[in-house]
Amino acid sequence: MLLNTSTRFRHLGLALSIFYLLYNVTTFYSVSLYKLYPSSVYNLATPFDSVIPFIPAMIVPYSWSLILFVGSFFLVRTSTQLSLLSYRLILATVFACLVFYFYPARFSFHRPIPDDWTQFGYQLLQVVDKPFNQLPSLHVSYAILFCVSLWNVVESKQRWVLILYRLLLVAICTSIACSTVLTYQHHLLDMFGGVVLAISVLMLSNRIRNALVVKHLAIGGTGFLLIAIAGFYLANMSMIAADMIETFAIIIALYWLISFVMLACAYQQVRPMQDTRWFQKSGSGRLTAYTWMKFAPIIMIYNAMLLLGQWYFNVFSKGQKYPITPYAMSDSVAVVASPRLTQKSINTHLTDWLRLPKEDKSLVCSQIIVVDLAAEISSHVDKLEMTAKDITSASIDYLYLPLLDLQPLSDVVFQDYIDLFERIDALIQSAKTRASTNDNKVERCVITLISFHCVMGLSRSIGVQVLYLLYCGTLTLHN
Repeated sequence: MLLNTSTRFRHLGLALSIFYLLYNVTTFYSVSLYKLYPSSVYNLATPFDSVIPFIPAMIVPYSWSLILFVGSFFLVRTSTQLSLLSYRLILATVFACLVFYFYPARFSFHRPIPDDWTQFGYQLLQVVDKPFNQLPSLHVSYAILFCVSLWNVVESKQRWVLILYRLLLVAICTSIACSTVLTYQHHLLDMFGGVVLAISVLMLSNRIRNALVVKHLAIGGTGFLLIAIAGFYLANMSMIAADMIETFAIIIALYWLISFVMLACAYQQVRPMQDTRWFQKSGSGRLTAYTWMKFAPIIMIYNAMLLLGQWYFNVFSKGQKYPITPYAMSDSVAVVASPRLTQKSINTHLTDWLRLPKEDKSLVCSQIIVVDLAAEISSHVDKLEMTAKDITSASIDYLYLPLLDLQPLSDVVFQDYIDLFERIDALIQSAKTRASTNDNKVERCVITLISFHCVMGLSRSIGVQVLYLLYCGTLTLHN
């Protein structure tokens, strides 16, 4: 698949933004920590570091890291290569900055400023890269990740071209790694830490199923650092309960990190909907207290996004793009797909959905089957029950197939859909049986509405609705 320039810039912008945000935040934190509590910042120099020479000219390969960082996004050829490159750089940045926070270190040698042509480079280095954020060395980690990610970007039938390219790539990346100690910017332990980080990221990135895992790991790590470091600064500005403020901030930050790491683990699973241990709900479709305890930050974000999505749908959609109209499977059964609805939306739609007769509605025995696809937010089934009581004596059945937000339908094993559809069929058949054996002659028909709903949009609920219609044989290429 050919990559367009906008896609490359988007990946580059994301990786660079995360780097500059987290690296600078942790640098400011380490500088402030060193000024206030010098003993809290570690010295990682070993006896071997004292024999390493200072080579001013190595500032040149040291500067290649940024050039290669930017250039690598335009050297990869395929979407897979681009995704892996982005995963690796983002994960390396987040993990390294977490270590910078938990184990702040400072370069301990005095570095002379040369008086030759390299002078400007070192003066610039002093401005943009303080002697903190030492272990692990991101220059070393990035160099290894660049080398691995760019290893196969050149294609040639002539073997000597491939050999020459790879020798050049290894030489450049090795020079970048070695420059970290030869410019007196890092110690040997920092290099070792950079190697360990790169290997760990390579092992992890090769096992990641999709970008959503990286997304949630990055959000978790970024949120942790911002909350914890903000608490540090607030505590040092406060004259009262400073320790309590910092401790509270760290607890909130850890809670945020753990929640998003668990969410990343859920997306990493091949079949997360096989059980509901991630996002458990009650029989009435409400997220349980245990689920709130695990995922409160994520659930609050989704509730805010839900309100925004419902507002957008009501204001801009006007029902034209995705009309919420039931698809009649038979005279007594209809299927509808919708986002999670508000009470007002349900009041508006339910009478039309049920196709109640104009005469006495008490003559009709109705059934509603709610299929909840929204894992991260409570169902609207409780609101549906309230409205249904006012307009008809409908029985309501609730089924839950947890689909994580943005999860493709292909992630669900086909048998899971079959099991869901068989449960729906059993409920419909049960309602028909009750109606046919009812001695009360005024109940002359059964109307069954099957409502598939997801969090904000309609794509997944429409997708599962279509699959159900295909399963029933009522939807074909001709209709």
